[in-house]
Amino acid sequence: MSQRKPERRMRVRKKVDVAPDTARINTNTAKELQIKDKLEIVIAGKKKLELTVLPLDDIPPNEVHCNDATL
Repeated sequence: MSQRKPERRMRVRKKVDVAPDTARINTNTAKELQIKDKLEIVIAGKKKLELTVLPLDDIPPNEVHCNDATL
């Protein structure tokens, strides 16, 4: 049996200062979810995005910050 990657429901915030196709996430959350370079976001079960991760300590642990044009 293959082991599934950890996943979590998180709040996605639209931010203008984030580069397109990039997501900012808390460093500890990235380690917990075993995220190294790419992040998959599913919005309302309809829209799927694969974004490059930029781990930062100043992002709240339950949030992901993305560019508003990407969403």
